[in-house]
Amino acid sequence: MSFEGAAISLGATVISLAFASLVFAQWLGRRRPYQLAWSLGLGLYAIAAFMQFLAEAYGWSVTVYKIYYLVAAPLVAVLGIGSVFLVHRRAGIGFALYTVAIFIGFAAAVAGATVNTDALASAIPVAGTALPDNVRIFSPLFTVPGSVALIGVAAYSYWRSRLSFNLWIGIGALIVAAGGSLARFNISWALYVGELVGIAVMFEGFLRSQDLAKVSRPAPAQTPS
Repeated sequence: MSFEGAAISLGATVISLAFASLVFAQWLGRRRPYQLAWSLGLGLYAIAAFMQFLAEAYGWSVTVYKIYYLVAAPLVAVLGIGSVFLVHRRAGIGFALYTVAIFIGFAAAVAGATVNTDALASAIPVAGTALPDNVRIFSPLFTVPGSVALIGVAAYSYWRSRLSFNLWIGIGALIVAAGGSLARFNISWALYVGELVGIAVMFEGFLRSQDLAKVSRPAPAQTPS
């Protein structure tokens, strides 16, 4: 899956980078904390996808794999922070502090870990299989609460508002999670496809929310000539 994997990863990189850029531009204009968290999480998504592209194009190396794992593990939690900020500012701050505290220990563990280079020979060394248990134990501390926040808030928002863009974002997050889960059962291609399709669906939800905002925005008052 070298050529196909590289193409899929590059596509996910481009979409997530465009997505991150648009959300970051919104943050520059409005300075809302959820926009900053989402743009950071999407930036991590783009870096992780680009590391996969490099690995498919040139092969996994210790450096590429460590960078990949360092950004891939916490990105769902960072996106989840943005979702929590949408519904409760204080809870968002608490989740952000939790994520930062876990990430400090995680980063130290990754930096000092010895990578099993034999595991890097597999098609897609997912789930930290090339890293020791003291590193892998951190992953669910990010992904479980992050997924619950990201998918849960999207589902709750759709239930409250019936606005379809929330459903798109929630489904996109589910696709990403499903791809990662299937890859752990040796269906390795599901990781890359899930990442590409999932981020594309989430991006579509974001674009739909922007279209809705434009429609809902009141027209400027007409000045008499």
